[in-house]
Amino acid sequence: MKRMVSLMIALVLALSCLPALADDGYAGSYYGGSSTLLSNLTHNCPNTGIMLPESFNPYQTTYLLTVADWVSRPTFTPTAYDPNAVITVNGQYVRSGQESQVISITDKPQVVTIQVSNGGASTTYTIYLQRRPSEKRTRVSAGYITNIYLKGTTWRIDADLVTIKYSSSDYGSGNYSTFTNGGVDSYDYAVSPNCLFYYGTKANCKRAYNIQDFMNNYMTYGSSLYTIVYIESEIVAVFPYGADY
Repeated sequence: MKRMVSLMIALVLALSCLPALADDGYAGSYYGGSSTLLSNLTHNCPNTGIMLPESFNPYQTTYLLTVADWVSRPTFTPTAYDPNAVITVNGQYVRSGQESQVISITDKPQVVTIQVSNGGASTTYTIYLQRRPSEKRTRVSAGYITNIYLKGTTWRIDADLVTIKYSSSDYGSGNYSTFTNGGVDSYDYAVSPNCLFYYGTKANCKRAYNIQDFMNNYMTYGSSLYTIVYIESEIVAVFPYGADY
């Protein structure tokens, strides 16, 4: 009898450790095991996007994603455990492991729903998406310049930004860094009329007379990877990025 009671207590404790139902933001008592779960979920804003919780968990169905105030074309890439699962993002079909449609974003928070269905069962992931307030400060990024063009009377630069990782936070020890580029993204900014342009290499860069002179020379050394400095929403300086040295 004592042994039976011990087994019942152990069973109750084991069941209490299982994930709860989706009422509190967790997927748990779904039918079909992992057939309606995502194995991974990513977005196309790695340089500015901050998601909470930070790491994707298949059992966590609610997330908050904030992006920079200038981001306008966010997408999501959901990957299902089961290749037979059907995935929709805001009701639109998306193939597992492929990028979703562009989510129209405004200054107001919005909800993105990702549903994974399989054999009559389904799990819904909810992402609350919002822009952060304008930083209104100087910031620096690095990226490949893909286009320089004139829109009306304003010059603009379209760049594919990269993710920079430094080997040390102590700049006195050297700017040792590596960069990765997960995919081609478009970040389009206005150029200040007083923007400073340099081309060449980081070790031997040359000041351009103007934007036309920069356009004529920035690809001379076979690379269009540049450091870009902004104040508020305008580019104020562009110079060659010195990576991996």
